[in-house]
Amino acid sequence: MGTYDLEKEIRCILQDLSKIRDYNAKLRNEYMKINDEAKRLKVENSKLFSQYACAETSLAKYKAEYHTKSEKVKSFQSVINSFPPGYFDKNNQPDSPERTDSYAKSGGEKNNEPESSSASSEQIIPATICKEKISLGTK
Repeated sequence: MGTYDLEKEIRCILQDLSKIRDYNAKLRNEYMKINDEAKRLKVENSKLFSQYACAETSLAKYKAEYHTKSEKVKSFQSVINSFPPGYFDKNNQPDSPERTDSYAKSGGEKNNEPESSSASSEQIIPATICKEKISLGTK
């Protein structure tokens, strides 16, 4: 009877060994899946960091552009505010019915029309400032 018990025990051990091998194969497959997913996530993470860096660079660029344009606007506002109150209103109207401001009408280009004697460079400047558009780059 001793051999019977030994054969029975060997069969049990072989069955356990087979179960262990099956379990190891399942674990190996699961490990490979997890490892592949980890590699994929690392690649995706690298792409996201790259996109983030590009976005930060763009943001810094647009902030700098905004600051520059904001400073220009402040400068223009300062120039405009340096004129006395009502300066633009009274100087943009003709002195007499026959006076024409050829400089302002031509969009800032001089033409050969004679200007009246009362027209001076001081009266021409406001007309060109008023016609200029200041763009902040917004859409």
